Amino acid sequence: MRPAARSAAALAVLGFFATLLALAAFQSVVVSGQLEFDHLQRRLEDGRDRSQLLRAEVARLESPGRILEVAGGRLGLVFPPTRLYLPSVVPGDPLTILPPPVGDPFSRIYR
Repeated sequence: MRPAARSAAALAVLGFFATLLALAAFQSVVVSGQLEFDHLQRRLEDGRDRSQLLRAEVARLESPGRILEVAGGRLGLVFPPTRLYLPSVVPGDPLTILPPPVGDPFSRIYR
C-alpha cells in the first residue's frame, strides 16, 4: 500500500474510534441526566405525598370538634349558660342616639 492510502486508512480507523468514543461520552451524559431526572421525580413524588399528609393533618387540627375538645379540656373553656346579643346601631338613626365618649378613648388610662 502506498503511504497516502495507509494514512487515509489510519485516519478512517481513528475517526471511527473517535466517533465511538464521542457516542459513549454522549450516552454517559444521557444516562447521568436520566438518573438526575429520576431522582428529582422521586423527590417530587415524596413531596406530594408529604404535602397530602400535612393537608390531612391541618384538616384534622382545624376541625371544629377538635377545637372544642381542646378548648374544653386543656384550656378549661365552657359554653355560657345564655347568649347575650348586642343591639345593632345604624349610624344616622334618629331613634338611637349614641352618647359621645367621655375622656380620651385612645389613651391607656381610659379603660
